[in-house]
Amino acid sequence: MVLKRFGVALLGGIFCCQGIAADRLYSVFSLGVTNLEIAKNSNQNLAYKFGFGYQFHPQWYVEAGYQQLGYEELYISALPSANDVIKQKSVAQGDGLFLALIGKASNRYGELFYRLGMLKTDVRGQNIYAGDQECQLGQGTIVDVDNYGIVTLCDYDEAGAAAVIGLGFDAFVGARTLVRTEIEYIKGQNDLAASALFIGLRYNF
Repeated sequence: MVLKRFGVALLGGIFCCQGIAADRLYSVFSLGVTNLEIAKNSNQNLAYKFGFGYQFHPQWYVEAGYQQLGYEELYISALPSANDVIKQKSVAQGDGLFLALIGKASNRYGELFYRLGMLKTDVRGQNIYAGDQECQLGQGTIVDVDNYGIVTLCDYDEAGAAAVIGLGFDAFVGARTLVRTEIEYIKGQNDLAASALFIGLRYNF
């Protein structure tokens, strides 16, 4: 994950150092909610993303950045509770680097846009099953949970690629500042799927 953040920082430096026209460059930071699904388990979490965009055509941008798909504490220093086992609780944390083409239609209020892109994903998580069972994804560990008994804790760490589609609107609130609202859907390898709603701030340099 540190490497991914370094990659985004490096990308920003490249934009600045290659003589790209500043009036065509922007940055964006968004917060939202993501429903992440992997191995038939669903987790809803707060998420964020940030990136840089460049307008290379009157109706087209290219945008690249870092995106968190969600973050939950894994069972590393503590075992699941009996209640977690009964609920068959799953936990997951994931992120990725994205690259997207953005088409836009402008009016005096802002820009309606759609997103077509790719996401390099890295997702780690754990699923809980009562008894001694085979894991659908990852490696299983048999643990003894207090007040319950034997359970299987399946631990996975999967890297892959995903396609991204999105629709949003950037509303003008200042000469260089826009408020972004966006919905997107992600579908990728290892049965990964995610839907997300973001609200953020875009700044045109």
